[in-house]
Amino acid sequence: MAKKRPQHGRTVEINVDKLSTAMDHRGLSVEELKERAGVSTGTVNNLLAGRAVYRTTATQVAEALEVSLGVLMGEPTRHGGAATIHEYLISDVLTDWIVASNGLRFQVCRLRHLELDRQARGKRFDLRDMTTDEEQRCRTWIKRHPNVCESLQKHPNIARNLTAFHDPTESFYWVIDEWIEGEPLQRSLGRKQFAAAEARRLLLDIARGLQGLHQQGIIRRELSPTTIIMRTSDNRAILTEFELAKLIDRGPTVSTDDWPVDPYRAGEADADDVDVRADVYSWGRIGVHALSGQLPTVGEEQVALREIEVPSSVRECLCKSAAAFRSERPDAIEEVIGVIERWVTDGN
Repeated sequence: MAKKRPQHGRTVEINVDKLSTAMDHRGLSVEELKERAGVSTGTVNNLLAGRAVYRTTATQVAEALEVSLGVLMGEPTRHGGAATIHEYLISDVLTDWIVASNGLRFQVCRLRHLELDRQARGKRFDLRDMTTDEEQRCRTWIKRHPNVCESLQKHPNIARNLTAFHDPTESFYWVIDEWIEGEPLQRSLGRKQFAAAEARRLLLDIARGLQGLHQQGIIRRELSPTTIIMRTSDNRAILTEFELAKLIDRGPTVSTDDWPVDPYRAGEADADDVDVRADVYSWGRIGVHALSGQLPTVGEEQVALREIEVPSSVRECLCKSAAAFRSERPDAIEEVIGVIERWVTDGN
């Protein structure tokens, strides 16, 4: 007679896409999630492979990702019964509510156009329970994303925005971008060290995206691997998420009193006098991570790159770019583009 399984051993299956999306938005690798959730590396890998685990274990992982277990399991989420928004069908809610550095709450959804064979990526921002002044201020912040995209609609390294609008029924503000089939750079960085040829292209893609922004008077200012999509079709790096961009000479920056820690963000990023060197810093930190296979402690970039076979000019450029003091960094992204273009041309 088969032995009856005890009730406490009941298992559940996690939706792999939901788990991956939650990890991407939290910027967590397998090892980082393991530590935060108090589980083994094997457990996280089993979840990512679609294998069942104990409910208690799945709950620990959900809590570590700050989402509900229901979201990770792919349970239906109702929002006032509405399944469509304007000309789009809400085909999937990809994340639980995420809080941005400026305090804005948003969810990411996969959308499908009702008439055209086209998917889209929608972010809905929660403006409920705000005063009129708060709502107006938040709308100004949110509109920075479509405004940035509009100014760079044809740039090969900038996400293309489709539309943005306010939904008065539920007081959500929607920003809808093209759907980019691919994965966030954070996921690639978490599982491999980039070869020289891969790193050259990645660094050049990111730098050219930043150059496009800077030429339009925009500082990305909070660039990280979680907001860079590596497109599957051509492995091109696409920059997105511009709600926190700083518009040069347009008044005080968007900030809160206590930004969450981000190891890729320059220390002065939340200051009113932030300039393009904040983006140069993020570029440098991402480049060091890609080439060395790990993100070193601030100030240890030279050590991390010591054994990496790259031209000395590239090593020097990355270390200067990641300098804690902005006065020690290159003054413009064009300087680093020149270094990487020479590396690409020379091929060594």
